[in-house]
Amino acid sequence: MRRGGLALALMLAAGPAAADIARPQSLDALLVVLQNAVAATGDATEIRPDPSAHRLFLTWKGTQLVADPHNLFMAMQGAMTDAERQEMLDAYLAAFDDLVALEGGVLDPARLLPILRPSTFAEHLPEARKIAAVPWAAGLSIYLVEDRASSTAYVTPERLKGAGLDGASATKAALANLATHKTRFEPLGTQRWALVLDGTYESSLLLDNELWRRFAEDQGPPIMVVPNRDTVVVDTSGTPEAAADLAAFARAMQQANPYPVSDQVFRWTGQAWAVLSPP
Repeated sequence: MRRGGLALALMLAAGPAAADIARPQSLDALLVVLQNAVAATGDATEIRPDPSAHRLFLTWKGTQLVADPHNLFMAMQGAMTDAERQEMLDAYLAAFDDLVALEGGVLDPARLLPILRPSTFAEHLPEARKIAAVPWAAGLSIYLVEDRASSTAYVTPERLKGAGLDGASATKAALANLATHKTRFEPLGTQRWALVLDGTYESSLLLDNELWRRFAEDQGPPIMVVPNRDTVVVDTSGTPEAAADLAAFARAMQQANPYPVSDQVFRWTGQAWAVLSPP
């Protein structure tokens, strides 16, 4: 039996819908819908929901997967019709096959991307010790994923080895791939910005030191919070009030988001990010 990565963003072009799905009122409700849909395919065994984490553990055609429907839930909230939501669910299930193919195929270094998460992030996953990770700073680690249009799979050391990579070379490739993504800074007020990418990899951009060197040259030395994967807020006012405000914002955002990163305030040293010491 093979053990797969975590299904993060499963959105394939779907086939014909067999039925329609009403807008789920909660993640708990969607988890029940997903569990029933998975069971109805006949391709899954050992289906075990984890309501506390809103995840579904299952074995799909011999490969253990973890389905995380947070992205599916958010997409369904924006869908206009029940038929659209059914298509999204069909696409989500179809992407399981893609994940299984990823696990059995050769890793493509051009598709590697870094994910910045707490160092405890993988503890709840099957075979957590086999997920490739590199310690970063402030209790955070860099996890490596192979990102495709239909799914995102965490990379294991075994797959790195099969591609002739070790942790250092794979991380270097992932950071180089990340640097090719176009980002923008949206003003939030005087000397404050939100970093915007795609809703998944914003937090990973903390690892792009060249991006921050250019930003500091243009705007001055920043402080920053990254409470969850899609939220990075930067401030260059240099005031104690700004640091306190960002700290309170980070704490509040962490409690409201399913993909937390850190509640600490960071400062740019000129070469890297470091935790801002209390005044």
